[in-house]
Formats: sequence, structure tokens, C-alpha cells
Amino acid sequence: MARLRLRAPVGAAWNDWRVTDGTGGWTSPSGDGRDDGGLPRFGERAPDWAASAPSPAAPPPNRYVRPPRRGLIPLHPLSFGQLLGASFGVIRWNAKATIVPALLIGLLQSGLLLGGAAAFAFSAIDRVQRAANETDRAQILAGVVGGGIAISLVAVVITVFTSALLQGMLVTVVARAALGERIGIRQALRAALKRVLPLIAVALLLGVLQIVALGVLALLVFAIAQAGDTGVVLAVLTGVVGGLLLVVAYAFFAVKLTTVPSTIVLEGLGVFASIRRSWVLVRGAFWRTFGLLALVIVMVSAASQLVTLPFSVLGGAIGGLLFPNAGSDSADLQASVVPLLISTVPGSIVAVLVAGIGQVAQVAAVVLVYLDRRMRREGLDLELQRFVEEGGADPFERVG
Repeated sequence: MARLRLRAPVGAAWNDWRVTDGTGGWTSPSGDGRDDGGLPRFGERAPDWAASAPSPAAPPPNRYVRPPRRGLIPLHPLSFGQLLGASFGVIRWNAKATIVPALLIGLLQSGLLLGGAAAFAFSAIDRVQRAANETDRAQILAGVVGGGIAISLVAVVITVFTSALLQGMLVTVVARAALGERIGIRQALRAALKRVLPLIAVALLLGVLQIVALGVLALLVFAIAQAGDTGVVLAVLTGVVGGLLLVVAYAFFAVKLTTVPSTIVLEGLGVFASIRRSWVLVRGAFWRTFGLLALVIVMVSAASQLVTLPFSVLGGAIGGLLFPNAGSDSADLQASVVPLLISTVPGSIVAVLVAGIGQVAQVAAVVLVYLDRRMRREGLDLELQRFVEEGGADPFERVG
């Protein structure tokens, strides 16, 4: 083994010492001929070294930290009572963005329906009364039927569009209320317009399926009734049993598809993807969801009957006072229609108000069921808490 020696040239400074193994090989501490791979020496900085940013200073120990804002619901899985209470509590939380759109859309739908029906009825009655003979009257009646069908189709289109729009707005309002936000009508309307087409598609799909089911049952009953007296009895039994089965099937699918509007608006899913998603979310909570929706519907229906009954009686009394001889002349059909319309106006207005409140509560219950199911299945409550405390991306968007 070679022996290492330290030596320096004549007149060398202290830092010019050389390390040699006796064979003439040497290295220079000044960097000439370094064979250490360029590694930094003690006290030297690495070539790619950069100073790190200073860490933020910690807040003073006595500094006030604002607590997270409290929303419509606590951010954890909800009990049945919390679901029911929040379904009506959203009206108090954000009345401007819930009641106002519901009442405006309800008044628009009712006004178009009653106004269109009244105008069409007056026109049809006048034309029928002016008919010269029975042939002209039959032709006029055929035109009246066609016009009635056209007006009904227009009313259905307007109703479906406005109902889908209101549903999208209420879903947005309730979801943001869960985060402690009170959004305005414009913000809710913008969010609803982005997803109104899938909502309309779902409504039309379910409506067509219901019409097809009723049509099949009606054809079956009609075919059985053609078999004589025994067939009539069997047709009645078939109609009753088939009707009950359709009611059960409607309730089943209504519960399983409860969260479809929420998945369309909040997660941006399509029609069939939202149906599959809702089917999975409601799994394991069918009866709980059914009980909540049924209870809300019963409460709203009972309140509607109690509130509208006095106004309906009042409208009838007003019509009787203003037109005491209405209906005495059977030839004057227009004179019979006017008091009928006047008597229905007060009850109709109150019914629209109550129906608006009921629709808000029903949609809120649906959205709250959606949030509760995601909290229980996917831990959405943790994402909502993080968003409330720190902000960030939309917590309702589902990744994966």
C-alpha cells in the first residue's frame, strides 16, 4: 500500500499544499484537476442552489379567527327531522330566490292557462251561436276541438319549460344554502339555464313513459270489455288492479329517481347518466326517502286545501252577488262563463301561492336527500367543510 505524503513547492503559501502518493500524482485545492465529481466542499453552495421563500409568519396567539359561516344544514349526515325542517326552512333562509321565482312562474302558468281558456271559450261560443245551420255548427265544433288541442300543446310546452327552469333554480339555491351562501335570482337563473335542456328531456321521457303505460292499460281494458257481460266485469277488475299497480310503479320510480335533477344541475350529468347515478345513490334508503317525500306532499296538500277552501267559497259568493241571474238563460252561454271565471279567480290566486311554497319545499327535500346520500356514501360532508373553511373548486363536482 502506497504511503501518502504532504509536501509544498518552495515558496508556496499555506493553501498550496499538495497531497501525493509518492508517484507524482497530486490534486489541487484551488480546483485544478479535481477528481471529486464536482461535489461541493464544506461551506460551498451547490450549483443549482436557490434560496427558498420565507415561510409565512404565524398569526398572533390572541388574533381573532372568523368561524366558518353556518349554512342551511349542519355539514354532516342528516336525520329525518333535519331533512324535513330544512325542506321548509330554505324559504326563510333565502325567500327572495325561492318564493319569488316560484310565485312568478306559477302565476305565469295559471294566467296563460286561464286566460287562454277564457279567450278560446268566448270565441268558440260566439262562433257556435252564430252558426247558420247544423252543418256549419259541426264544422265550427271540429275547428274548436282542433284549436283546443293546439292551445293545450302550447300550454304543455310552456309549463314543461318553466317548471324545468324553476327546478334548476331551486336546486342551485338549496345547494348553495347548504354552504352558507345566499345567492340571488340572477345567479340561480344563469345556473339553471345551463342545464335546462337535460331537465326538460328527463321530464319528457318520464311523461311519455307514463302516457304509454296508461295507454297500454286502457287498450287492455277495452279489449277485455268486448267479451260480453263477463268481459265487462273482468275489464273493471283489470282496470282497478292495473291502476293500483301503476300507482305503485309510479311511486317506486319517483323515489328511485329522486336525485336526478340534483345530479343534472350540480354534477353536470346527462339524462341517462343521471338516472343511473340516482338509482345508485338512493340504494339502501328507499323507505326513508319515500317517507320524507310522502310527508312533505301530504303536508303541502293539506295546507293547500285548508287555505284555498275559504277563498273558493268567497269567489262563489262574489260571483253570485255580481251575476245573480247567471245560468237562468241557457241560450246565453257567455253570460254563464263570466261568473264562473270570476268565482274561480280568488281561489286560483291563493292556490298558486300555496303551490309555490309547496313546490319549493318538495324540491328542497329532493336536494337535501341528494346531499345526505352523498355524505353517507362518499364523504361529501368533508369536502363541504373544506370548501367552507378554505374555498377552492366546486365541492359538488364528482371526480371519477
